[in-house]
Amino acid sequence: MTSEVKPLVFGGLSIWPPAMSAPMAGYTGCVYREILREHGCPYCYTEMVSAKGFLLGGDGSEEILRHMPQDRPLAIQLFGHDPEDMAKAALKLQDPSYSFDAIDINMGCPARKVTSQGSGGALLKDLGRAREIALAVKSASRLPVTAKTRLGWDDARHAVEVARVFAQTGLDMLVIHGRTVAEGYSGKADWDAINRAAEEVAIPVVGNGDVSSPEDALARIETGSVAGVMVGRAILGNPVFFEALAAAAMGRDAHPLTPEQKMDLAAAHFQRSVARYGPVKGVLDMRKQLAFYVRRLPGASRLRALIMKEKSPDKIMEVLKGGWKEER
Repeated sequence: MTSEVKPLVFGGLSIWPPAMSAPMAGYTGCVYREILREHGCPYCYTEMVSAKGFLLGGDGSEEILRHMPQDRPLAIQLFGHDPEDMAKAALKLQDPSYSFDAIDINMGCPARKVTSQGSGGALLKDLGRAREIALAVKSASRLPVTAKTRLGWDDARHAVEVARVFAQTGLDMLVIHGRTVAEGYSGKADWDAINRAAEEVAIPVVGNGDVSSPEDALARIETGSVAGVMVGRAILGNPVFFEALAAAAMGRDAHPLTPEQKMDLAAAHFQRSVARYGPVKGVLDMRKQLAFYVRRLPGASRLRALIMKEKSPDKIMEVLKGGWKEER
């Protein structure tokens, strides 16, 4: 490694480049994570799993938890509002058959179906309970324990307090998204607030929000106080993001994908989804993914409309393998 960019180190793990893919429901399942790994992604999360659902079974959690040996280091992301449930889930996940490298607690999700249960971002309205959950999971786990959170419930000025509360529980690392829960995904991420919080705690803080390119990610790492970055939407339809980031970190130029290369990646992704899930679920799961692959291509709107209504895997493959050029 010739770069001066330092690895992200926590809980016995060393991640370089110091970046990770965000857990995004419906997008970062096992198929796409495997593709990201093949293109240099150094750290991933599962999609979010309910601690109570995992303990009771029958909610699809086991499918989310399933992953290939090469999909590591990998964190399992749990959500819940009951410290006992969270601790029991963490204890169950110690079974070596699950093969996770860390447990992450979601304390930032703004989705109403999560916050209405008192979970996710709702915990920022009750930092006492959030602290209890972090302590409970930490005490039950032999794995590193991290948390993904936000600047606060509705006031970014609480970011330092939030970071201090979680750091005092002994968490190994903290990811902070630069918006409040109330903001959802509106407006711009407040990286000044993220950096202020990172400066006030001893544990590594990873920043998240509006990282739009490898160059942007590198700038956040080199000029701010964060130990790393988490990348969300910018990796969708762009599995080579982390390869490009590593190149930039080592001072090398990363050439952008040509439309042909991008669609070759889309076709390979689509084939793997259909092979893993079958022709019905494979097509349904890929529609939203393919919408990101075709962004900024000539005739993108027509391509999206075609993909969204087509049910035949063979016909979609014809489009991805060259038919997209005819849609321009």
